[in-house]
Amino acid sequence: MRKLALLFLFCGMALTAIARSEPQTEKVTVEQLERMVAAAQRRPDAKIEQRLTGLELSERLSSARLARLQAQLPGVHAQRALLALADASEFLQLPSADIPGTPAPDPAAQASLFALTRDYVEKSLPSLPNFFATRDTIHFMDLPSKPSRASGQAVQYQPLHEAGISSVTVLFRDGKEVVDAGEAMKRHPSRSGQELTTEGVFGPALELILADVLQPSLAWSHWERGADGTMAVFDYSVPLQNSHYKLVIPADTGQIYPFTGYHGQIGVDPADGAVLRLTLVADLKPTGPIAKAEILVEYGSVEIGGKTYICPLRSVAVSLARPLDPMHDFYGFQRDDQGPWQLELNDVVFRQYHLFRSELRILSGDSGNPPQLSTPASTDGSGPALPSAPKH
Repeated sequence: MRKLALLFLFCGMALTAIARSEPQTEKVTVEQLERMVAAAQRRPDAKIEQRLTGLELSERLSSARLARLQAQLPGVHAQRALLALADASEFLQLPSADIPGTPAPDPAAQASLFALTRDYVEKSLPSLPNFFATRDTIHFMDLPSKPSRASGQAVQYQPLHEAGISSVTVLFRDGKEVVDAGEAMKRHPSRSGQELTTEGVFGPALELILADVLQPSLAWSHWERGADGTMAVFDYSVPLQNSHYKLVIPADTGQIYPFTGYHGQIGVDPADGAVLRLTLVADLKPTGPIAKAEILVEYGSVEIGGKTYICPLRSVAVSLARPLDPMHDFYGFQRDDQGPWQLELNDVVFRQYHLFRSELRILSGDSGNPPQLSTPASTDGSGPALPSAPKH
């Protein structure tokens, strides 16, 4: 079974207890945030951005509320700050006003829904065609305060802010997910020297649900209004001994992280059991190399090759870790000291799904032309798809 992996590509990591000394954020409810945004509409973009970066939500900001609030903001910087604030809240509970008052289904109806979801997961992966899509990522990070080696003065703390934007092609072929990293187009590369990446949101995420989550330990949570209607939401918890989820740190860092227990929520369509929302929060010890690892994947209808499939539309990944800070001693030898804790967040959108297919054309021997393989075909009738598929 392939694993769903949250990859932390750090220069190095240290084992230490969490002790962040950065300025405390102001916790606000969704209702309080809405009042703040309404009162700040005539203020400069930079001022609103500064105010939003000092906040922390105590409740989840729904996609519908986020869209309404972003439309009220005057500029892109404030909108991006609001996006980061909303993404960080994705693993919290919704405000009570956002939860429909529909009664919970009885145990028999819940069991029927479990069966529908299991049947959906078992059949959805084999039915997916070979395709490729564009993955757009906005990378956010904070900048912890630390002494400057050159001047001895402290580097000032910066709250969570946009640090990089990238766009890559993701290929799903024969049930395997491949990222064409060679096509990455980074307009504002991260200044941290490290990278946070999520893999496996297409196939392995659903396999993980089938192997670990769809067990009797599922517990009813609530009904929730999604983009395409109401979905049923269940809480789940997977202990370490039953887990197939693994955090991966590249071997060149010298760190190997074992399988970990995790918990979260799964939202499904009550009509056919389709998985529409999945959150995964790793159960981590404060003395481990990673203190926080959280993933959200939202799924929706996508047309590929004239047919409709349920595929990832967006995802959010959050990490809190303390990378090693390489420096040189008095004699010029490098040593790795413990750096401060750093928060990172990725906001990911999947778009431009296209069918991936190759056409082999055999020509007669007197044609003078060799056989040709076509480029991936676009499904929108606009001609050859761009960019071309990764080479393997």
